Amino acid sequence: MKKYLVAAFICTLVWFPTDAIAVIKTKPAKLMCFNIATEVLRRSDVIAGCRKSESSLGAMVVKNPTRRPTDLNPYLRVRFLAAQAEGKRDHISLKITSGYRSYERQTWLFSRAVKKYGSETEAAKWVLPPELSHHTWGVALDINYPNDPESTKWLARNGYKYGLCRAYENEWWHFEPITVPGVRCPARLPNASATKID
Repeated sequence: MKKYLVAAFICTLVWFPTDAIAVIKTKPAKLMCFNIATEVLRRSDVIAGCRKSESSLGAMVVKNPTRRPTDLNPYLRVRFLAAQAEGKRDHISLKITSGYRSYERQTWLFSRAVKKYGSETEAAKWVLPPELSHHTWGVALDINYPNDPESTKWLARNGYKYGLCRAYENEWWHFEPITVPGVRCPARLPNASATKID
């Protein structure tokens, strides 16, 4: 009786006789590399990696860290700098008006929003409590708020190239690293209250 080997690849089962094992070739995942000094963005892959003078935009969605940070996530920072440099070439000015926020700052902002909107439920559509806000995890940016919604339209259209997406329908200024660079963004949530913590 012949022995068989079961190989699983991308949810497909393939039966190979053990004496005729096939070699499955895969391409390495794409990787975007950005040179902050020269503002040059180039394609690589996870095998070749980035050069010493470059920073990687990362090959995955940026998730919340396991411990609360004290600054912006480094991959998010590089993704924004790459988008900002490309935007400049199109005469678009992109500036971070809010990024990482301390737990205390987010608590204050949420309290202020509760007073403004009359309830925690209504406030959470615009400002999340600190335990839910991605700003306190260093993985959210507010861009050009409150004065330049036109420039952020460029980022909403092109941000996926750098792994940045406009996260909410009601906030033209709020962007998060919720896609892999080069992959289209997921559908926007209606507002911040629909946010889930990873």
